[in-house]
Amino acid sequence: MAPGKVTVFGGTGFLGQRVVQRLLERDFSVRVAVRHPERIAALFPALHPDAIQADVNDDRSVAAAVAGVEGVVNAASLYAESGSQTFHSVHVEAATRVARLAREAGVGRFIHVSGIGADAESVSPYIRSRGKEKRLFARLFPPRRLSAPASCSGEATPSSSR
Repeated sequence: MAPGKVTVFGGTGFLGQRVVQRLLERDFSVRVAVRHPERIAALFPALHPDAIQADVNDDRSVAAAVAGVEGVVNAASLYAESGSQTFHSVHVEAATRVARLAREAGVGRFIHVSGIGADAESVSPYIRSRGKEKRLFARLFPPRRLSAPASCSGEATPSSSR
């Protein structure tokens, strides 16, 4: 594993761009997994993240994107369905693929960023798909509770309880 190396899926989107920028500003080595890597230089002209061609619907490209990194951030999202790109295919199937392959690659930290809400019982197909994805991630990467140290320095530390 490369210490401090993080792969970001969805790094060209509204939120993903900000995640990439913040990671680079904090001296992480960032690999942006995108369908069109040639667009990265224009999006981040001064920051220079690595770009790797990857499609969240393809096991091989996702596996290559998560290989050898310490952490993965999944910020991939779909805001309007079109053809085979449905809320379920992106928010549930593709997101599960990214999490599963990250776990199989031995990635130590997985962060999933979701949109407006997550409720598997919602009448909204968008929010329902986000709720299903949340359940799947909890099984693949059980959440860790964070607690502030006694000094309240502002930094959270992993709690020993689950």
